[in-house]
Amino acid sequence: MMDPANSYLGKMLLEEITPVVMVLKTQTVEDSCQKNGLNLVQMLNPFCLFNNIDVPVRTVNDIPYRLKKFKLRLYYASDIRQPESREAITNHLKQVFINANETEATPDPPQPGNILTVAKTESLPSWFRAFNKELVLAPRFSEHEAVDHPVACLVVVSSKDEQPINKFIDLFNTNQLPSLLNDGAMDPKILKHYLLVHDNQDGSSEKAMNLLIEMKSTFGTNDCSLLCINSGQDGSGNQLDSSWFPYKTDSPLALNSEDINEMKELMQDLSSKHIIPHMEQKIRLLNQQVSATRKGFRNQIKNLWWRKGKEDTPDAPSGGMYTFSSIESQIRVLGDYAFMLRDYELALSNYRLLSTDYKLDKAWKRFAGVQVANV
Repeated sequence: MMDPANSYLGKMLLEEITPVVMVLKTQTVEDSCQKNGLNLVQMLNPFCLFNNIDVPVRTVNDIPYRLKKFKLRLYYASDIRQPESREAITNHLKQVFINANETEATPDPPQPGNILTVAKTESLPSWFRAFNKELVLAPRFSEHEAVDHPVACLVVVSSKDEQPINKFIDLFNTNQLPSLLNDGAMDPKILKHYLLVHDNQDGSSEKAMNLLIEMKSTFGTNDCSLLCINSGQDGSGNQLDSSWFPYKTDSPLALNSEDINEMKELMQDLSSKHIIPHMEQKIRLLNQQVSATRKGFRNQIKNLWWRKGKEDTPDAPSGGMYTFSSIESQIRVLGDYAFMLRDYELALSNYRLLSTDYKLDKAWKRFAGVQVANV
């Protein structure tokens, strides 16, 4: 399988097909973040892209390699949902095209002598790049593929909240969780990390430190973190607002350089010490299960024989019979996790294995999704 980084489309996919972290938070946390004109996800987003994270990983065959680049995508639980309708997607894409065309200046054409040295991305109009990106994102959070299913959940409570330990528990037990979890499309037993946010404008962090000790005894030493924010005084953080340029905030920042470093360290640790090892372990476990039931000549014959009776069944475009525990869903998760950790050979082998299943089951939506991944 060709390295996706060698093509424009591949680079775009590597930027957009990355692990999703679901964020659950209390309103008190948001109130502290809004002192900077940002919500929690916006505040953490600039520190979710790692260009030199350098984390050691092993393939299922114990071949070592190192992840150099990595990215997390943070979404509130309330935002993890599919678009309302196909018409809404179409209208959104039309607007992207219109907006990009309105803002694009007509570039000078490359000179004949330089045509071969012009990068492919430079020769593409901005509307095409914007449209392509939105087109990839349009079907996100679908049940038929796992690239947008949350890999982990960041549960965030403020030290100012009443009974913070109970808040952590209540947040995940709420009925506001995404339908992907409630409808059985994905395993609800996902990795959780508990984050206590302390607003330094509310006073000393001594109470927060004591709460952190209690959190660790309740949820586990390695699954809890403390983040102190709003340490700036008299607008001392104003010079740092370029980190949040995409959100165009005009508010003075209450954050200072220490807060920035804490956020960087938090997100790097979450990626390198929790999410990447968790995904690597999940890949190994799923690969063992898939190998035991689906790989090998004997298993393939058994699978084809079992599915042979489905040839006369009606089409099932959405393939709604697959839950997270089905072998087909596990193969899809295995392929998508392998892709996100850049083990492309493992990803491709599982996509191909799954392609036959969906075709025989006449689950055309899922079949199409796997075919896209095969390209």
